[in-house]
Formats: sequence, C-alpha cells, structure tokens
Amino acid sequence: MNKLRKLISGKGAAVATWTLLWIAAIDLGVNLAFAPDASLSQPSALSRYFEYGRSVEGKLARMVAANPSRGGQMVSAGWANPEILSTLPSHPEPGHDLLMAVYGQSFALIAAKGAAQLDSHITIRGVGGPGAPPSHSYASYKADVPFRKADVVVLGVLSASVVSMRSLSGLIWMFESPAPYTFPYYRVVDGNLVEELPVLRTEAQFRDAFVRKSSDWSAFKAQLQRIDSGYDRATFDATIADESAVVRLLRRGWVAHRQAYEDGVYTAGKGFNPQAESIVALKAMLVDLKRRTRERKERLVVLLLHTRGHADHLHGVLEGTLKQA
Repeated sequence: MNKLRKLISGKGAAVATWTLLWIAAIDLGVNLAFAPDASLSQPSALSRYFEYGRSVEGKLARMVAANPSRGGQMVSAGWANPEILSTLPSHPEPGHDLLMAVYGQSFALIAAKGAAQLDSHITIRGVGGPGAPPSHSYASYKADVPFRKADVVVLGVLSASVVSMRSLSGLIWMFESPAPYTFPYYRVVDGNLVEELPVLRTEAQFRDAFVRKSSDWSAFKAQLQRIDSGYDRATFDATIADESAVVRLLRRGWVAHRQAYEDGVYTAGKGFNPQAESIVALKAMLVDLKRRTRERKERLVVLLLHTRGHADHLHGVLEGTLKQA
C-alpha cells in the first residue's frame, strides 16, 4: 500500500510539474507572439485582446508614455479644465442665431450635431467624456458657465452611465480602456447636494502624480478605494503579474464578474432603485441645474438615452422630478 501511495504521489507531482511547465511555455509564447508593436499606431486585435487584463496602473504607464497619435489620446479625454473650455465656441458662429451647450457622452453630442444639421442656425459647444456619468456632466456645466453664453443647454444622461456616479474617475469602470479623467462625487445629506472633489482634478496633476508616484497619487488611490464600488488592489496596482498573459486573461474575467456598480442601484428587468444614493443625487442635480439655467435665461433640455435592455427605466425613475422641474 505504501509503495502504491508513493507511486501515485510521484506521478501526481510529475503531472503537476509538467502542467506548470506547459502553462509557462504557453504564457511565454503568447507574450512573444502577440506583444504590441510600438511602431504601429493601432495594435492588432489579438494584441489588444491579451492586453485587456493588464492592471489599471500597467495600462496607465503605457498610455502616459505613448505618443498622443499612437494610443495616448485617452489620457487627455474628458477633462473639463479652463485651458480646454476657453478654446470652445463662446458665442454663435457668424450667421448663426443660437449657441447650444451640450454636456454628456458622445451619444448626446451626436444627437446635438443631428439637430445642427437640420437647423443651420445652431452652433454646438460640446463638453463631455467617454461614457461620462451625470456627475461629470453636471460638474462640467458649472465649470463651463464663465466661458460662454448659451441659449440652450443639453444634458445627456445615458442610463448605463448612472451607476458610474459611484466613482470619481473613468479608470475602473472602463477597465479594458481606462479613461483617467476625474469628476466630483455627489450625495444628498440632510436635503442638500454635497460635492466631494477628487484629489486630482486636471490632466497635468494626474500625469505628475502618477509618474512620480507622489503622495497625491497615494491619496487619490485611497479616495478611490473609499468611494469607487469597483476598486480592487489586485486589478488596480501594477505588479510583476502584469507580464503574464495567463494572469491578464484571468484578471479580465475577474473584473467582468466582480464589479458591483449596479448593486442596490439597478436591477435587470426591474429598473432603478429610487432610494439609491446615486438616484437621489441625480434628482437633486436636475433640480439644481434647472434653477441655474433659469437664472441665466437658458433653456434646459434633459436628453435621456436608454441603453439596450434598460427599456424606459431611466425615464420611469426620473419622470416625477422632470415634471416638477
């Protein structure tokens, strides 16, 4: 019996050893075969596939170092800073009668451009970010006011982006293609809309803090850990594990099943929870935005965009507030 146990034990160890060696060989082969080519402006589809699971910091290191024309554009997207806002149209263009200021995602901007094609008297001023949640759009409106006199204000609210109000950056909920831009976190406390600003608020601050790994970067990560529903050190921090294609694939799958932005906010088939902190804050934003636009004699248009599968759930939870305002 002891000999049999030793034989089985020896075979088991051999199988385990050979299995690990083959995994290591496959890992090395994938890394060599599908490593991104720095000379290409757009890596191949397979190269991108095996990079999707790299840690957030690992992706950022490549993005920050990249030439903007070769994949570094996402670092600069979505920042609503004075340097950017001051370059946008502040008044209707010659021959136009109306300036339409649009805040939201590309979907809202596409809709506004469609309106401008139908009416040649409209000039578009667009401020937004990739998949921008309402908190980013609301903050962008407030930041943009000193730089323009708009006739119409359009706030685009994508139903899938509402749950992203549980963050203050596009780094984590856009894990496969992180967008570093930041925005405030809003909650309603004792009936008042309270704003918590991100530690890093400009692209320049973000780049400097990340490259130097300064105390500001540590403070920003601590803020994400406290606020962001999807934060996880195993997927955020850059480690030697980033060099393994197998680990990257496993991490990508882990993120897809772990992120909990919808928990307590949205339930498939049922809709949004009207008592959720994000929904309560969103309603307060809409009411406040109506007050601000009325004071400036601007016409406010709230454009609700329902993600496929969300039916009219966003309209359902906001209908009362929209009618009231």
